[in-house]
Amino acid sequence: MIEILRRIGLTEGEIKVYLALLELGSSTTWKITQKSKVSGSKVYEVLDRLIGKGLASFITKNNVKYFEAASPERILDYLNEKNEEIESEKNEIKKILPELLLKQKKAQQAEAKIFVGFEGAKTAYEDAIQNLKKGDEILGWGLTEQPESWEIYFNKREKVRDDKGVIHKSIINEKYQSLYNVRKKFKNTFIRFFPKELEMPTTVEIWKNKVALFVITKENPITIVIESPAVADSFRKYFYIMWKTAKK
Repeated sequence: MIEILRRIGLTEGEIKVYLALLELGSSTTWKITQKSKVSGSKVYEVLDRLIGKGLASFITKNNVKYFEAASPERILDYLNEKNEEIESEKNEIKKILPELLLKQKKAQQAEAKIFVGFEGAKTAYEDAIQNLKKGDEILGWGLTEQPESWEIYFNKREKVRDDKGVIHKSIINEKYQSLYNVRKKFKNTFIRFFPKELEMPTTVEIWKNKVALFVITKENPITIVIESPAVADSFRKYFYIMWKTAKK
C-alpha cells in the first residue's frame, strides 16, 4: 500500500500523515505528530500539501485547528487531476518543442570547410589574422619543417598578428630552429618544444570556435577548418595538457 501511494507521487511524510489521519479521524497536530512520527516542525507543511492535493481538510473549533483525511476515493480524483495537469503540460511543451529543437540544433551544429593547396592554407589562416583582436589567443601544435614559401609568408603574417596583440602559443618540433629564431623575437609569441623524434605532417591551430588542421604534404596539401564551440573547447583543453609538459 505504501509503495503504491509513493508511486502516485506522495512523499514519505504525506503518506505517514495521511494514513495517520485515516485512523485518527478529526485530530489536532499534536495527535497527528504522535501517530505519524512526523516532527512537529514539518507536520504543518505536510498537512498544507495534503490540503492542496485535496486529500485533507480542517475546521477550527475554539481557535484550535482539527484536521481530517479526505475519503480514500478522493485519491482517484487526485490522480485524474494530475493526469489532466500532465496533459496540459504536454500540450504546452509541444508548443515550444520546435524552438527547443532549434536551440539544440544550433548548439550542436558543426561546420567543416576544406581548403586545397597553399592558397587554401593562406585563406584559412587569414581568418584568424583578420578577425582576432588584442588579447585573443591562437593555440597550435605539430609544426615541423614546411616549404620555404610557406615559412616566409606565415612569418610575415605572424608579425602582423603579433603587432595586433593577438597571443600565439605554439608547440613545435625542436628541430624547427629556423621558425623559432624568427618568432622568438615577437613579444606576443610563446613557443615550447616537442622532442625531435615526434614529427608529424599535420599542424593544428585553434582560435575562437574554430580548429584548423593543416596537412602539409609536398603534393596536394589540404587545410580543414571545423567551426564548433564543443570541438574547439576539447582541442583547447588537449593543447594545455601538452603545453604543461612541453619543453621550454
